[in-house]
Amino acid sequence: MVPGSAAAFVCSAIGLWWLSHATESARMRGVLAILAVAAGVSVFAPGLAGPDSDLDRASAFAWPPRRFAHLALAAIAVTGGLAVAQLTGHPFAALGPVARNVAGMVGLLALGAVVLGAHRAWLPPVAWALAVLPLAPPPEPAYKVALTWMIQPAGSGLATLTATLLGLAGTLSYALIGSRR
Repeated sequence: MVPGSAAAFVCSAIGLWWLSHATESARMRGVLAILAVAAGVSVFAPGLAGPDSDLDRASAFAWPPRRFAHLALAAIAVTGGLAVAQLTGHPFAALGPVARNVAGMVGLLALGAVVLGAHRAWLPPVAWALAVLPLAPPPEPAYKVALTWMIQPAGSGLATLTATLLGLAGTLSYALIGSRR
């Protein structure tokens, strides 16, 4: 499953990076970066459940550390993969917003696995991204800034807080509960 996920992420990231060369608009490159993060995070969804959920629940292994490690490695892989674009001289977006979006979307992916199951875990990050991409980042009120955390500028503390809270809530719930059957 890992080679397939890695290949899907690499192909989608390269395709979106290539598209970013077709525009000089910083906003459009930011949109493509969000799509790359959503695609990168989503390819890890099927791996959030084992082949036999009864065996996973009855195993002598301590699953919470392994589940946490799985999400951490997914976040590192996506962030690292998109950081490589910084080396090309034509980055999608600044690394700060990319890392913030990875943290929030990994949390949404984990919450999706807990609530919807691993095969539908990709829905929350992708749906949230598609819902906010057509919008302009609102400067206020606070709830609109929090709801549009993915498209907020790099210095937005509330957007970073929202992504961090989503990341923590998702990671902790998935590590402790696991994927829904």
